Amino acid sequence: MMHPLIEFVLGFVTGGLVVSAAWGLFWLGVSLIGRGRGTCGWSVVLKSTVAGVVPLSLVGLLLWWLGGTAGMTLVFGAGLIGMPTVLLGLWMRRMPDGRRAGTHMVEGVRQLMAELLGTQQGCGGCQHEHKHETCG
Repeated sequence: MMHPLIEFVLGFVTGGLVVSAAWGLFWLGVSLIGRGRGTCGWSVVLKSTVAGVVPLSLVGLLLWWLGGTAGMTLVFGAGLIGMPTVLLGLWMRRMPDGRRAGTHMVEGVRQLMAELLGTQQGCGGCQHEHKHETCG
């Protein structure tokens, strides 16, 4: 009885690590573009590299410990989709202002990306008031 539970928990943890690695690698891409534009420093690139590589290394270590893909079972697979399912549920949760939590997260990500990538600098956030070729 304990073996399937352990497999499920290992799958759940692996799913969380995969989500974390994907998130870190996403920010690595953003930070590398920002670094190329000169809008963020090397510390941001380093931190996003660590945020992507460490969980990915732990996934590799965990899969090696399980014996590769041959050690994966249906119970492990069910656990693997567990963390993305939990995150989807949290994404759909309503916030006090009536909007979904995912909407708030997307707005925050867009704001941070704009800051790191240096978009609309010097415009004051004009959005649609003039041609953007002249924006910073």
